[in-house]
Amino acid sequence: MRWRRGDRSLEVDADKRVARAQAGALVRDLDQATQRFGLATTSGGCPTVGVAGLTLGGGEGQLMPKYGAACDNLISAQLVTVDGKQVEASQNSNPDLFWAIRGGGGNFAVVTGLDYRLHPVTDVLAGTLIYPAGRIPELLQAFVKFVAAAPDEMSIVGMVLPSEQGTRFRVLVCHCGDPRQGNELLRPLRVLKPQEDNVRVMSYLEAQSAAFIPAPVAHFQTDLFLPELNAAAIAKITTATDNAPPNTRLFIVPLYGAITRVGLNDTAFALRQPGYELDIVGLWTDPAEKASAVQWVKSLRDSLQPFAHGVYVNQLGETSDELVRAAYGPNYARLVEIKKKYDPRNVLRLNQNIKPDTPSNN
Repeated sequence: MRWRRGDRSLEVDADKRVARAQAGALVRDLDQATQRFGLATTSGGCPTVGVAGLTLGGGEGQLMPKYGAACDNLISAQLVTVDGKQVEASQNSNPDLFWAIRGGGGNFAVVTGLDYRLHPVTDVLAGTLIYPAGRIPELLQAFVKFVAAAPDEMSIVGMVLPSEQGTRFRVLVCHCGDPRQGNELLRPLRVLKPQEDNVRVMSYLEAQSAAFIPAPVAHFQTDLFLPELNAAAIAKITTATDNAPPNTRLFIVPLYGAITRVGLNDTAFALRQPGYELDIVGLWTDPAEKASAVQWVKSLRDSLQPFAHGVYVNQLGETSDELVRAAYGPNYARLVEIKKKYDPRNVLRLNQNIKPDTPSNN
């Protein structure tokens, strides 16, 4: 099947379970095309995000506990190098480039097409649980306990949402196995008496749309990875969110299952140990609100920094050499060497930039 709209064309080979996407394709394009055949691959929760940027930075999504990150499902990519050559990157063709683009971002060449491995996914048990205000420590501790026992079929994301009525905790779930088993797994969260519970069986396509939370365009965000969400970190989060300005959010994305069973050095994407990726966001509709939103994001980040070990490069609203190094950890030195090979003059630098002239041993 072929679907085409400008530079957003997609081809799906249902028999081989492979999708080929042009670089302009969006998450919703990929989801809609593959779901026609009851297939899917890990993609992001924002329907208007481009699949290329998502995948090159790693690519978190609701299917990652079961099927890994988006970059783990990349079979090959078509690229144009800075000297104008068209190349393919895969395990068998330019394997160093293939390693680098699975997490290293757009630092090495311009991607024009991506081939993805697909998996059978149709209906899922999905939706949200929303809890009363004022119970953040209790609920985060229960969240951590739930994650520790969650099977690969269960995806869960926590959202701490300050409001005038108090800070509320929202849980987004997506279970891609037997719905009866999924409902049984959710019992510990339902015992905590959510005010709202709209979890039900729906199509994966609907679950992807339901996962998206519209927000004002103007925002600032940063990111941390915490190997543990311990009592001290929970206390910092509780204090910060109880005193947060309007339109601030904290997303807590647990990493477990398939995404953590890929070796740290198998791809450039370095978030491979179990833990929690924290996306800290401040939003504003009035420019006068910007300063307080940005200050809140940075303050919470700084308070959690002693517990952190790394960042997710796709969720950074700022850039620096320090943040780039933190994103890639022990893979950074190898990325510098590959950058020197494919882009020695750093033509591709409007990104979370890996500099070719950076001493790799610093």
